[in-house]
Amino acid sequence: AATIDFALTVGSQIEVVTVHGATPQLETTSANLGLVVATKQVNDLPLNGRDFTQLLTLTPGVSPVNNSQSGPGQGNYAEPAPGNVAPTIPSVNGSANRSNYFFTDGLSNFGAFHSVYAVPPIIDEIQEFKVVSHADSAEYGSVIGGVVNVVTKSGTNDLHGSLFEYARKGTFDAQQAFTASRPDFKQNEFGGVVGGPVLIPKLYNGKNKTFFFAAYQGFRYSLTQATDIRVPTAAELAGDLSSWGTQIYDPFSTRPDPANPGQFIRDPFPGNQITPDPNMVAWAKFIFPAAGPVLDTNTLANATDSTPTTQHINQFTAKIDQKFGQNDSAWFRYSHDTSVESASLGLPGIPQVVTIPNRNYGGSYVHVFSPSLIVQAQFGRTEVGDNATASFTKSTAALISQIGFSPAFVGNFKAAPGRSFLPGAGIAGFPSVGEVYALHPQVPTANQFSGVVTKTIGNHVINIGGGFISNKFYSPITTDNLTFLAGATGNTDPTDKVNTGDPLASFLLNVPAQADRRNVVTETRPGGVMSEFVQDSWRATPKLTINAGLRYDVTFYPPMGTSKQIGINGGPETGDVDFNNGTYIIQKLPPLCSTRGFAPCLPGTGALPAHVVVSPNDKILHNDWKNFGPHLGFAYKAMDGLVVRGGFGIVYDNWAGVLQTAQNISGLWPDIGQQEAANLNAPTSASPTPTVTAQNPFAIAAGNNFFPAPDPFGQVGFEYDPNLKDPYAEQW
Repeated sequence: AATIDFALTVGSQIEVVTVHGATPQLETTSANLGLVVATKQVNDLPLNGRDFTQLLTLTPGVSPVNNSQSGPGQGNYAEPAPGNVAPTIPSVNGSANRSNYFFTDGLSNFGAFHSVYAVPPIIDEIQEFKVVSHADSAEYGSVIGGVVNVVTKSGTNDLHGSLFEYARKGTFDAQQAFTASRPDFKQNEFGGVVGGPVLIPKLYNGKNKTFFFAAYQGFRYSLTQATDIRVPTAAELAGDLSSWGTQIYDPFSTRPDPANPGQFIRDPFPGNQITPDPNMVAWAKFIFPAAGPVLDTNTLANATDSTPTTQHINQFTAKIDQKFGQNDSAWFRYSHDTSVESASLGLPGIPQVVTIPNRNYGGSYVHVFSPSLIVQAQFGRTEVGDNATASFTKSTAALISQIGFSPAFVGNFKAAPGRSFLPGAGIAGFPSVGEVYALHPQVPTANQFSGVVTKTIGNHVINIGGGFISNKFYSPITTDNLTFLAGATGNTDPTDKVNTGDPLASFLLNVPAQADRRNVVTETRPGGVMSEFVQDSWRATPKLTINAGLRYDVTFYPPMGTSKQIGINGGPETGDVDFNNGTYIIQKLPPLCSTRGFAPCLPGTGALPAHVVVSPNDKILHNDWKNFGPHLGFAYKAMDGLVVRGGFGIVYDNWAGVLQTAQNISGLWPDIGQQEAANLNAPTSASPTPTVTAQNPFAIAAGNNFFPAPDPFGQVGFEYDPNLKDPYAEQW
């Protein structure tokens, strides 16, 4: 037998030491509720549209609710998520979802008008983020919900980077079951990050002291699909409404009921055959496409709208970190994104384009005086824009002239000199669209100045800090709308009003029921929120930590109008009703109408109407100076694996709705920039038949020099309580 000897050599010996850093499973020093979402979770968890707010729901107590007031998106002064995916703006521990605040790197990144983020961070730039609710911490406040703080990445001594692209197309989708077609759909999301030391050959070596980090994300989205809509048929536009199931009455036959004083009677149209106003027929044919066969017997849809929805987003962030020796460091970050979205308003031929350019930038400086004393100072600025326009693809000039709209209704707008806009026509059961012209280059803007001192004394860690975040609002508003209701062509008999009349008939007969017009350049003076706090974290024993603090917040409500707007619709010469005592407060008294010659102005001889007063300080809202919030909590480590925590705090909401409330009174008496009229053409003894038409619903002169009413008590507006108090919550 043969014997074969194999020689085995000793391989290389490698010793590997792996160090894992992990967040402790138990919180042993605080009663705050919150969760840190780290880089791995951010990168690994699937996100539709790469929107980080979907990860907020990982935090206990967070509920993914949305509503029309705070769900950001088109025209809501906040960056819509890619693909118009609704961001998750959640309720935290039962609070309203407008009661949250967003920070990026400790800097305010907040759209104050609707209480949402201003610039969404790119997923690849997120180091970690945390949602904090603040029972025992005085450091966080000004909102009663959650504080979301996103920490972005910084460069290191090694150059590193990555690229990504995600693509979706209709060709990847299955054919639709009934149409045997695929949607015309394209979605492409791409970008990358790069970071490292700042190196300039032969000039500068930034290793160990100067670092950069940059991120970019682009998004392209296009979807074309048919939406079934209902439009008037040719027969209906000719006056044949016989197919309608409700009886239509002739408003021009309205007359007092001789058998019932104070009531009215009117005649029905035989067979629901009416004689339409030719101008209204021309208007309907202009805005509505031609009707086809009924596509849906439930909605009576008889036409389609195939206007494509497109969205282009470009985002980028640049960050510089600098170390100045062992005790000083600083960083500066600039984030910018622009979204351009085009979508249908509900009818073909009038797409709306919304451009949202937002910026968030600022920096921080830290000085270490000693291992027990650290000081940090920060500055930040947030700019939020929103520019929305919607115009018919064919010119409206000839139609506006043909119908004979008064320039005082459809034109003479401060924000659009020389332009006229076809009013929106609200007809229940049909798409309601009108031209949009709302340019808001800086809707809310905010500047932040803040600082904190951290001092360790024995077993105490004391934080003392404060800051001021300003807010300001600028928004030209240009709107003109009409509403047509069934009541205008319904039965006036109070015993037989139900299921009579029709909004389309009211439109074709030119009998509007409501009208509104806003012609203001809304701008507030600066306001803001000032905050101070002191917090002591005391390690009483190795197992027990006690946290105690006090926070003070003041909301400085931004007054309506600036000095440069005196004499302009939407300026400081406006007013508000104080329902506490029934008086009307003029914020700033304008001159007489006979002197100025145009509104805003004081009608009459100069004597104030009864129950009308003038503010002594050109303001209406009074600041609330009593927002003191104590905080107390403990964390006790009863045994390994068991920690008992508890806390209590009073927190105020200093942001939700503040800017929206401040601008509500823009254009009110003695201004005329905000006009609303209801119950138009309601029959009266003096005028039983309709007298107000769509051409001039406010019955105002053709020029722009018309004056306010003799007193303010007949106007419709959005008044507020001058003694408004900030909401608060007791949290435990």
